[in-house]
Amino acid sequence: MFEKFLHQTPFFRLAIPFLAGILFQINYPLINVSIIYILSSLFLVALLFGIIKLTRNYSINKIWGVLVSLILFFSGMQLVSIKQQNIYYFNNTEYTFIATLTEQPEEKEKSVKTVLIIDYVIDSINYKTNNTQVICYFQKDSSTLNLNLGDQILAKSYLNEIKHSGNPYAFNYKKYLKYKEIYNQCYIKADHYNIIAHNKGPKVRILSNKIRQKLLGIYQRNNISGDEFAVLSALTLGYKSELTPELKESFSASGAMHILAVSGLHVGIIFIILCKLSSFLQKNKYGKILQSIIIIIVLFFYAFLTGLSDSVLRATIMFTFISFGIMFTRQTNIYNTISASALVLLIINPYSIMNVGFQLSYAAVISIVFFQPKIYSLLNFKNTIPDYIWQLISVAVAAQLGTFPITIYYFDQFPLYFILSNIIIIPVATIIVYGAIILFALSFSNILTLYFSKVLNFTTFFLNRNVNFIEQLPYSKIDQILIDRYEVIILMILIFLISFFIITKRINFFKYALWILVGLILYNISSTYLKSKSSVFTIHNIPKLSAINFIEGKKAFFIYNKKIDANDKNIIYNVAPLWQEYEIGEKNTTFIQSCKPINYFSFKNKRIVQLKNDSIVNFLPKQKLEIDYIILSENININISDLKQYFKFDKIIFDSSNSFYKINNWEKECNKSNISFYNILDKGAFIEYL
Repeated sequence: MFEKFLHQTPFFRLAIPFLAGILFQINYPLINVSIIYILSSLFLVALLFGIIKLTRNYSINKIWGVLVSLILFFSGMQLVSIKQQNIYYFNNTEYTFIATLTEQPEEKEKSVKTVLIIDYVIDSINYKTNNTQVICYFQKDSSTLNLNLGDQILAKSYLNEIKHSGNPYAFNYKKYLKYKEIYNQCYIKADHYNIIAHNKGPKVRILSNKIRQKLLGIYQRNNISGDEFAVLSALTLGYKSELTPELKESFSASGAMHILAVSGLHVGIIFIILCKLSSFLQKNKYGKILQSIIIIIVLFFYAFLTGLSDSVLRATIMFTFISFGIMFTRQTNIYNTISASALVLLIINPYSIMNVGFQLSYAAVISIVFFQPKIYSLLNFKNTIPDYIWQLISVAVAAQLGTFPITIYYFDQFPLYFILSNIIIIPVATIIVYGAIILFALSFSNILTLYFSKVLNFTTFFLNRNVNFIEQLPYSKIDQILIDRYEVIILMILIFLISFFIITKRINFFKYALWILVGLILYNISSTYLKSKSSVFTIHNIPKLSAINFIEGKKAFFIYNKKIDANDKNIIYNVAPLWQEYEIGEKNTTFIQSCKPINYFSFKNKRIVQLKNDSIVNFLPKQKLEIDYIILSENININISDLKQYFKFDKIIFDSSNSFYKINNWEKECNKSNISFYNILDKGAFIEYL
């Protein structure tokens, strides 16, 4: 049965080795691109000989399959390797450059954020072509708020490499941007740039952005504002800038976050609408071809309106393949269609595989296609309404079966009322998409638009209230479910084995699934036990803050130099992930604000001294102390040579409460005296497992 499936899904057979090659090169970038070229060429020669040898035999040969798979594997590696060779870092100095805005600027609390592509770097009178993407933050004022995608600027700013804070288990922003091929950042002051041209860059994207801005303007002109505007803009046009953290959390906790990302659900709704509206064309001789062409054009136009985001393009390409199947009157194999769309997207950009949306989209679609018919067949309702509700439930359960390992891994939580939210939210979201299309169509009439916008505004308000209601229900979500990537892989294997058992009815797959489940439980128990017995000494990398963390078993002692509490953003994003990983609750966390100029710590077998301000002269020991680490904080005015008079030490650590200038001077002293040091601002958080 499985062999029959492989014969029916040629794109699936092609996608698997290609995907494996991409993942291998991303995780183990050990092979140079030139070596890959040589290996690919050798296998290509072998493949050609294989073709000549097999021309008289029309049956599928195993050697042929292996050769093709190897070619695809190396091709995947090669695509990633080429991207890895094109990384460009600026040297953290001030540059004068010409750049173009490639994203619509987004207003933040204290700045305006966008992405630039550096067109030219100006060195004296020379213009050097660069074409590097940079995350840019403009100083917020009236002029920067009027910047638009496609504006070209002449600017002067420091261009710095993006660095990971190194705080254990914290979100790695550097890695996130790496897969968007962004490696540098800058901050441009309001008087350090001038707009020199408009509408530069890809014309399609600029036009797409302008049309989307006009459609957003229709919402605003008709008094749709606040949370209703934020949700409506995200749901229909993929514009997420107005979404507040509270709104995102509310939708996430209720299991409805997927409707805020314009993706397969939204494109699917448009596809169904188009199929129903154009069904009459199938009666004509060439009607199916015309129907498919109309559907494909409208889907790409919708992708165009939503800013040509990756999620919409994924879904659009997928439904385009389905439309081609309709055009040629063929029964399309949905797995083949899914694989074909994934293959196309990965050829365009192999880093797409590292996108969370990409992973969730394909996991959800495959899971729905496989599990939903089987779940739906368990119950049979004769009445339309109960049957429709059961369809929604079966879709929701099927989607969660395939995506819950990925969801838990990235978001550390699982919504318990996802069935309830999908029963309510999917129909309402569908009505909103229909309503938005009608509103845009009626925009020529101010009176009709005004009345219809009130209906749309109320519907969105109703959606938000229901999401909020579900979030407020007792035990709406399970928080702090922490799994590592190995557990994700184990869970996925478990799901595959259960799936094969359902397909083949072979008891062996069920036995393997049980063994995998036992292995997962044992792995989880052993890792939890080891963490409970371990101790961790960490100096966190938090700008302008000295933050020292001691973890022993399930207790944490956090020493800091400024007023701070458990709800501070610095704690939530930089320190709390480590506590969550070690299952340390709030009751077991001790906050200690230290204002002393000198602190002595003894933790396990390590002796640590922290020096913080210039008055330490009165506290220094009369005889030399033997310690392991000296921590210098708060730009203390001391020479490294002076430390050697009072301490015998192994290493000096410069924490993140110091300035770059101060640390730079200390580093010069350490290098001159051959003293071991660790710069947290440069290398990230200092971590030692004891």
